Amino acid sequence: MRTRWFLVSALLITFSFIETNSARAEAPKTNSAPAPSVSELKHALEATQADLAATKKSLAEATSTADSATTTGKERGDTAWMLTASAFVMFMIPGLALFYGGMVRRKNVLATMMHSMAALAVVGVYWIAVGYSLAFGPSLMKVSILGVEKGGLVGWSWDLFFLKGIAFDQKLPGYDIPVYAHVIFQGMFAIIAPALISGAVAERIRFWPYCLFLILWVTFVYCPLAHMVWAFDWFDTSVLAAKRGTSAIGLLGKMGALDFAGGTVVHIAAGVAGLACCLVLGKRLGYPKQVAHPNSMVLTLLGAGLLWFGWFGFNGGSAVNSTAQAVSAFAATQAAAAAAGLGWMLIEWLHKGKPTALGLASGIVAGLVAVTPASGFVYAWAGIFIGLAAAGACYLGVALKNKLGYDDSLDAFGVHGVGGFAGAILTGVFATTAIAPAGGDGPFAYSYHRSRLEALPALIEKTKKESLEALDADVKADKESTLAALEKEKATLEEKIAKQDDTANSGKDKKSAMSQIYIQFKAAVFALVFALVLSLGLVYLTQAITRSNFKTDTRSESEGLDRTEHGEVGFDFSAATESVTVVSAEPRPASVPRGNGRFDLELTGASARELMKVWSDLCQPSDKPADPDFLAVYPHVTTIRGTTFRCRGGDPAEVAKRLEALFTRHTGKGVSAAKV
Repeated sequence: MRTRWFLVSALLITFSFIETNSARAEAPKTNSAPAPSVSELKHALEATQADLAATKKSLAEATSTADSATTTGKERGDTAWMLTASAFVMFMIPGLALFYGGMVRRKNVLATMMHSMAALAVVGVYWIAVGYSLAFGPSLMKVSILGVEKGGLVGWSWDLFFLKGIAFDQKLPGYDIPVYAHVIFQGMFAIIAPALISGAVAERIRFWPYCLFLILWVTFVYCPLAHMVWAFDWFDTSVLAAKRGTSAIGLLGKMGALDFAGGTVVHIAAGVAGLACCLVLGKRLGYPKQVAHPNSMVLTLLGAGLLWFGWFGFNGGSAVNSTAQAVSAFAATQAAAAAAGLGWMLIEWLHKGKPTALGLASGIVAGLVAVTPASGFVYAWAGIFIGLAAAGACYLGVALKNKLGYDDSLDAFGVHGVGGFAGAILTGVFATTAIAPAGGDGPFAYSYHRSRLEALPALIEKTKKESLEALDADVKADKESTLAALEKEKATLEEKIAKQDDTANSGKDKKSAMSQIYIQFKAAVFALVFALVLSLGLVYLTQAITRSNFKTDTRSESEGLDRTEHGEVGFDFSAATESVTVVSAEPRPASVPRGNGRFDLELTGASARELMKVWSDLCQPSDKPADPDFLAVYPHVTTIRGTTFRCRGGDPAEVAKRLEALFTRHTGKGVSAAKV
């Protein structure tokens, strides 16, 4: 190529020299090459131009290939991160199972963990079949409320039914990820949300009605809320393909509500659904007089750690293809969890005198819950304030449950309901478009925008001066690029401040620093009422379908759900293969000889079986007031064998009198007691 260019240049110079000296006489020369003709020169020039065109084409192809490789690399990176984040969230399910399993009594460990793990199977299949279409399909039902015109309530598309109309490599419009990756990630949210509800009614619900409730709740509560908050026009064929994925279609999304990773959709909804279950199904036996101590805080702390780990995918994965939001979500999540764990320990220390492992675990989860809606919109310092606020709010929510009279077994409402609501409001306080341009601005963001706008003119002038003084071309170009970015930022900030002050539009588009807080409050209240009302209805519906068997019977609850619901024991690390222990209906007699205040009373007038049944029933936990005669004799009875009651301490005549009155009343027979 260079040789040809040199040849053409030489020929052109020669041709020019010949033309300018054509009037001169040429002396004949011997042994000299003949001058090239015009046609030869033309041919050489055309060949050179062809080479130049080929070079340009090669350059364009190389550039295109490089750009394509960069784009493909980005798409692969986004997809890889989404799949990784999905695995993180899936890891939260066994984390939740351990977290809940450690807080219940030993006889209910397995049943409680099954409530979380079974959601993977039940909701996992349902989500691919129907759930994703209900949540993210084009709006099927629309309403005009809350200042929103035609906001979607629930979606549907037959292409999304079992994903039959979606190719495996089809991209989600507006994003660099396949639709399948989005289905998987969002499916993990749909699985963990109803699993949270089980914590509110742990130790007293039957398994198969719970599985039915899972499907009903995901259908009528979770999917509509997910559509209202997160659905975009991805699958709306009435929208041009180039513009799909740019406009929210759900009611709360159109309203401008911010919920980065599920404060309203997951935590408020699951928390108030747990409260609804508590109110309808009632309390555990003996609550609150009998304290149900956790069986293993080791499991609970391990579960809290796994939840913390998985939450980075829960929040960070919601950034999809925004690096800034992903980094922000990681930082805010870490800050909030740490701050809430510390805050809960300090509050507990001041209130009870000692910090507890259960308090630390609860605080960590409360902070993670509260930062969930805000994580991709706030800075790390805001995450600290959100975590501390969540620790105080959730601690109060948990402490008041006994005062308010509902039995939230594992504080699902106190942590998730209260924490989710607080986090949704605080999102409006700390959100900033400096991180997420498509988000919103709270009071702190507006003050930052004003101070930044005031500082920009001096920075712009300085950059201009440096650009003029720069001698190096690369430095000058860099300064000019920086200057253009600063000018653009200045124009954006001026527009934001103008919208806030709204002096140009006579107040029509006014948006104050408090506007986002108001939007968040409306969205949180709507989600709370929507989830509470529908969840109450679904609990009653489940009760009706199962013939009031959603809650287990008294005998099964007393024996433990591990055995009665699953025929297994959750905590049996021995080598034994037999899992059911046969207990005799008659207690073994005491081996201690008489003496030291011991005496025997023989009861007549009723059979040993009748006496044993009455005594066993009286020993069971009950919400009814205890029989005063039973309370009087119970501390003295040590062993029962047939109709003989061996006692220790107390006045034998008084104990005999009480036993006679007790069994006469409960058997309906004339029972008498005599010392033997």
